Amino acid sequence: MQTMANRYVRFFNATRNRTGTIWEGRFKSCLVDSENYLFTLYRYIEMNPVKANMVKNIADYRWSSYRHNALGETNTLITEHPLYQDLGDSTELRAANYQKIFNTLNTAAQEQQITDATMRGEVYGTDGFHQEVSRLISRATKLTAHGGDRKSENYRNQAG
Repeated sequence: MQTMANRYVRFFNATRNRTGTIWEGRFKSCLVDSENYLFTLYRYIEMNPVKANMVKNIADYRWSSYRHNALGETNTLITEHPLYQDLGDSTELRAANYQKIFNTLNTAAQEQQITDATMRGEVYGTDGFHQEVSRLISRATKLTAHGGDRKSENYRNQAG
């Protein structure tokens, strides 16, 4: 992503005779346990233009995968995830089932967890997923607190 973004910025600036950055901050991402959180993540991403008041209806944002996933519009840029394909044997059935899932998910708490994991560069998933990834990469997949709460009795007892 970084290479692609850098090349695009150079192209954009050269064609418009300008300098500087185009985007506010650096690219952020997190590894996600798709078996358990794929559709929560789809909703999180696809709702961003609505949350940012760019559109009133999610289907109005033409750069989203929602029109493909929920409305069945063909988009050659999209490679369907196997879990999405499992929603039905036809495009129409997958789209209808996606709409049901999308409309019934209550993801407010999970959306905050996704944001936190993305901002910290953590893994987002179940405890088992964390353990498996941690074992594979030989490092922690969640940030832990450093030090102690200096106001707590437990900390005072440890500190002496």
